[in-house]
Amino acid sequence: MSARDAMVASAAALFRERGVAATSLRDVVEHAKAPRGSIYHHFPGGKAELASAATAMAGDFIGQLLADLLEGGDPAHAIATFVDYWKQSLIRQDFADGCPVAAAAVSPEETDDARATAGRSFARWQGQIADALVGRGVRAGLAADQAGLAVAAVEGALIVARAQHSTEPLERVARQLVRLLST
Repeated sequence: MSARDAMVASAAALFRERGVAATSLRDVVEHAKAPRGSIYHHFPGGKAELASAATAMAGDFIGQLLADLLEGGDPAHAIATFVDYWKQSLIRQDFADGCPVAAAAVSPEETDDARATAGRSFARWQGQIADALVGRGVRAGLAADQAGLAVAAVEGALIVARAQHSTEPLERVARQLVRLLST
């Protein structure tokens, strides 16, 4: 892994734990075990450029995870498995982990490009789910609504689960989404 890629991955990992605002460039360099001066070499735009790159990488990772899950053709099962991924992540990290894309979505003004990248990632995920629903015969408008609900519900449940130190919010959302997407 290149020093640049290591810093992007470290930024995403730290955003999951701390959020964008609470993650400094020094934190990223230390986490990535990169030379101190290398951050501005690879990211001349500073934190804003790094946050956008980390958000894009995380958005692509989750988008690929969704694509792999949706490949089976059953959106309800894909969403249940997606929620399980997040439950396992929370448990593994003792509820100190969240979605780095959501972290970017609520990031400060100085990282508005990362917020825009988060918005595009959410839209892409919704599109992937909507396309899978349309493939199952759901009307396009309804599929878009259900996909938007699924992404918002999972992201919201992830935040609530982390705050409550419980997977129950994700489990509730999964049950309801599976019921909704199975009809």
